[in-house]
Amino acid sequence: MKKVLITGSAGGIGSATVDAFRQAGFTAIGLDRDPGESPDGRVSLIVDLLDCEAVEAAVAPIDELQHVVCVAGGALAAEKTSEDPAMLAIDDWRASVEQNLTSAFVTVRAALPALRRAEGDRSISVVSSTDALLSTGLVAYSASKAGLVGMVRALAGPLGAEGIRVNAIAPGDVVTPRNAAEWEHIEDWYQRMTKATALKRLVTATEVADAFVSLATSMTSLTGQLVVLDGGLAVNHVAAWSYLGGEKKVTP
Repeated sequence: MKKVLITGSAGGIGSATVDAFRQAGFTAIGLDRDPGESPDGRVSLIVDLLDCEAVEAAVAPIDELQHVVCVAGGALAAEKTSEDPAMLAIDDWRASVEQNLTSAFVTVRAALPALRRAEGDRSISVVSSTDALLSTGLVAYSASKAGLVGMVRALAGPLGAEGIRVNAIAPGDVVTPRNAAEWEHIEDWYQRMTKATALKRLVTATEVADAFVSLATSMTSLTGQLVVLDGGLAVNHVAAWSYLGGEKKVTP
């Protein structure tokens, strides 16, 4: 059975991605720093994705990998509540870059030997964000997510020569328990976010997960690309400013 490695597998998008790949017939191997349990009792491997040696040790027993999906990350609560983004504490900046950008590169490095041992079409997919395109306030998170796009485009050529595709998906703000809790301080955040999209609805974790499966199994000529999956928030950005009422933190 083909295998996929998924980081952040205990979170909202990560757990949905594990389920989607398993339904598509894959063996899904989850990595997360927190324990996570799926409905059938599967528990992800617990590992700190910033510990290079620990990640390499966790991945080493895997003989072959067909796909890698880097979901782990997210905007820090400190950024979501910051009054002055330009004065974000340097420790928070570094923590965000590590959590969102460095963790993905650590995973890619650790997983490459298993990807290279496999044959046929293989892929690496990462979660970027519409904040890489349109943002105000989340300075470290936005820079990190834009950095992921740069990483994807830099690796697409060299790894493409080996038959390994590299892409990113930029979802809008997905309503997960963690996100909902961390945006509670802004009144009607998700209601206004919904109105700001072109489709008047937000993307779901299941839709993001299904997009990862499509990138891995169907869209086999796509590499070096950023796929925006946000209900039309980025293209509707002028209206977004109006609906969101001039909040400092306008985008997901």
